[in-house]
Amino acid sequence: MKFKTKTIFFLSIGLLVSLFLGPIDASHAQISRDLRNIFQSMLDDLDQDIRIKFEEALATDSSVVKLTREQFKRFRQSPVNPFEGLKSAAVNQSGTIIALKFELPDIRNRSIHPLERQNSGLLASLRPAVKNAAKSSVVVYSDNRSVAMGTIFREDGYILTKASELDDTNTIRCKLFNSVEKQAKLVEVSQEHDLAILKIDADGLVPAKWANQSANIGNFLLTPDPFGNVLALGTFSVPTRSTAVGQQAFLGVQPETTPVGVRVSAIRPGTASALAGLQDGDIITKLNQTVVKDASTLVKAIRDRAPGDKIDITFNRNGTTQTTTATLAAREYSGEQAARFKMMNRLGAVPSQRYDNFPSVFQHDAPLFPEDCGGPITNLDGEIVGINIARLGRAASYAIPASTVQSVISKYETDTKLRQLNVGTRK
Repeated sequence: MKFKTKTIFFLSIGLLVSLFLGPIDASHAQISRDLRNIFQSMLDDLDQDIRIKFEEALATDSSVVKLTREQFKRFRQSPVNPFEGLKSAAVNQSGTIIALKFELPDIRNRSIHPLERQNSGLLASLRPAVKNAAKSSVVVYSDNRSVAMGTIFREDGYILTKASELDDTNTIRCKLFNSVEKQAKLVEVSQEHDLAILKIDADGLVPAKWANQSANIGNFLLTPDPFGNVLALGTFSVPTRSTAVGQQAFLGVQPETTPVGVRVSAIRPGTASALAGLQDGDIITKLNQTVVKDASTLVKAIRDRAPGDKIDITFNRNGTTQTTTATLAAREYSGEQAARFKMMNRLGAVPSQRYDNFPSVFQHDAPLFPEDCGGPITNLDGEIVGINIARLGRAASYAIPASTVQSVISKYETDTKLRQLNVGTRK
């Protein structure tokens, strides 16, 4: 039996939820892969009984989550609930089952404005820069659909790709630059870096040519596909660092914008600012070479760095310009803050299944999709500076730098030789 329903719509950044008071026919509410990823990312931050409801939706391939009134009240207060409007929704009807239907807008097929950086004309003009690197790239398929890109690192058929996107390791295929498809075997996985090594039956492939130097802040970066197209144009935004979950670099000041810089106060003993010798009333004018004109510039400059980074500070004290160096400390988000930040950052994008906790990545702002990760990323000279590894959120993607990738390859080849040596010794 179907019941009349009352529907209320709440829109957050990139995500829509419909609230139904009463039963709802969920048979046609099939969940998309992208929404499935968002549901899965929420699970660890939900109360156990509410988590079970989201797991039921995942198991039944449904975008509808059915909650009791009491569960709904707790969910709308959860830090992973991005819908402020849910907090004022009336749920006074006794015995009411509340169904939440989640929807994602069509992010993948949105119209690109001609003045946007990702417009097709600009990307097409950059094709010559990725001509060679494209031949070191492959498209990786699993379970008959494209799930990632891959990077060739040996001419005899060895390929790196993103491990967590390989749903069915028995059905992996790779499409090369000449559109030839090859069955692939999963050889090894580096859980630490979320990298998988694949082997296809091929010779004469074009291995990645790694850049001798890493990219610098502000450099433009290109993501090619195997066919010479530029999938996205981005800017190198945050230097190589570890992405410890929930941590944020912390200077330890209260900033206030002034006409001549940012006045700082509330400096507490033991914080990075105090250890660097800053005092209440000092006016910061530069962080490294970045001119600090307002508080938001200072906050962004700190947040773009990692705990343990050193930063040169130019400041004015009583009319005298001075300099000091601060070692940024780590401030842990509370569990609620971390959960809220994680959810809000993921909205407005299609995030990767695994998007954090990497030992060595740099950040850029190319708007990738999960299936664009695992392949090479180049500078404007076409040199491969790393491998894209994750789409993090609205304006952030991660890539593993070339030096780290080469270390992973070297470790695999050394371990392989040792295994072969041990087998020969036992014989």
